[in-house]
Amino acid sequence: MSDAVRNFAYEWAWSFLRRLPAKSALCDIGSRGSLFPAFLAWQGFNVDVVEKDGRFIDAQRKNAGRWRVSMGVNETDFKAFSPPRAYDAACSLFSLQHAGDGDVDCYGRAARMLAQGGLFLSACEYDDGGTLFHEGRDDGTMRVYGPPDVLDRIEKPLLMGGMEIVDRRFAGFLRKAKVVAFREDPRDAAFFFLCARKK
Repeated sequence: MSDAVRNFAYEWAWSFLRRLPAKSALCDIGSRGSLFPAFLAWQGFNVDVVEKDGRFIDAQRKNAGRWRVSMGVNETDFKAFSPPRAYDAACSLFSLQHAGDGDVDCYGRAARMLAQGGLFLSACEYDDGGTLFHEGRDDGTMRVYGPPDVLDRIEKPLLMGGMEIVDRRFAGFLRKAKVVAFREDPRDAAFFFLCARKK
């Protein structure tokens, strides 16, 4: 996935997160080496990073040092994460699609750890033709969500966790760089974006 796609996802997520009060608590799920958590901490969020791959723990600590911010850095699988507090927001940008069959539980866990009014922001890869799996990756098998998955594996566990859908969009990219579509129609889309709020 290109940096342009990730940057687009960060801009989309920030369009919601920037409306939250200063010092809001945020959990970033599956952060890997992303600078987004450090950016959010720099913007005044109280950020907890959850990353199971130890290779990226030092990267997150270095990111915090470079941005001169403090973040909670947790080396654990989100499936085993014990939230130290209720969160005002949680982000899963291209991470829970690597959770295997545990993804449904992870979306439910994300809903349960949010405070009332809390936001959950998710981005994942999508294929209108159906579910695909990319195996042999260093970050685990990746699920590319098909149409039934969006409802059954993402939206349903969030709704059962007391959330309401605020925004759901499909996006396509030209050569993985320029956004050519950001709409509710999934045809020719390669990515799915969802924002939900805890009732």
